Amino acid sequence: MIRQTIIFIVVLIILPLNLFAKDLPVPRWVSLNAEANMRKGPSTNASIMYRYQIAGYPMEIIRQIDGWRYVRDPLTNTEGWMSHILFNGARFAITSNKDVSYGYKSANKNKLVAKLAYGVHGKILNCNSNWCYVAITANEETNKLYIEKKNLYGVYSHEIID
Repeated sequence: MIRQTIIFIVVLIILPLNLFAKDLPVPRWVSLNAEANMRKGPSTNASIMYRYQIAGYPMEIIRQIDGWRYVRDPLTNTEGWMSHILFNGARFAITSNKDVSYGYKSANKNKLVAKLAYGVHGKILNCNSNWCYVAITANEETNKLYIEKKNLYGVYSHEIID
């Protein structure tokens, strides 16, 4: 009995841990750690399509294989491959309304704080069913405001973020 237990423990230690790891659901939103290259294929030898230079830029993962993620850029809809090590779980968003997105002091629209152009980048602090509370930094000043979820790339309509 002791021998079987020891063998069982040794087998558990020897097996790769990733056999027990669950893949995260796809599609999902992630953010870039720092500068990153989008490639035509899942290899460092594949041609570079785009070079991103914004830490926290949101990308949508739509497929994943062997350490590579097939992603979509929310602003251009360009799709390509990026290594999984280029991403983190921090949540960022970009304003998606082609005209103007509005930022409010609270989620009940009682006071307009900002009119945001298309493509403004910010960190998601939390989201409820309709609104996200976002921190936007410009000119070394950070403003926190509520933006309707429908006006953001980087969060799905069904997501609640705490």
